[in-house]
Amino acid sequence: MLSGAYMADEAVSDSGPIIHLAQINRFNLLSVFSRIFIPKAVYDEVCIAGKPGNKELRRAGFVEVCEISNDDAEAISKRIEVVLDEGETHALALCMKLDKNVFLTDDLDAREAGVSIGLEVHGSVGVIARAYKQGLIDLIEAKAVLNDLYNVSNLFVARAIIESVIEEIEKY
Repeated sequence: MLSGAYMADEAVSDSGPIIHLAQINRFNLLSVFSRIFIPKAVYDEVCIAGKPGNKELRRAGFVEVCEISNDDAEAISKRIEVVLDEGETHALALCMKLDKNVFLTDDLDAREAGVSIGLEVHGSVGVIARAYKQGLIDLIEAKAVLNDLYNVSNLFVARAIIESVIEEIEKY
């Protein structure tokens, strides 16, 4: 996860990383990307439904909300082998529309769909690792944030994955 080049500087996100990082008061870590694009369906899912991250998302100058047509959503649905919710489907369609290679999601089916169409896929754990690698947070803070993600957020992530990432960042 930490080896090799940095992820691209821009990404498209579904609601997962926005919500999960907000739940642990770390929405700001998404600023490791100079710009994050989200479809209106994701904005509505977070802001209109009043989920964690809605206040942060409304104020985030580095997040741009984009429209996705039904045709674009249908085209991506035909390319993937799983049925996803509207926000995830629209986020994948936005990746294609904007020619963005990095897709942020915490959903396993959306992750697999993104990989199947050639995207580089990362979740909240990857955002935290990138924040550490870029010096936005130090090692102690990175460990604390990863543990908060596991213990506080409603993200389902195996403890073994958190421990593995902690081991990797300690070696970095």
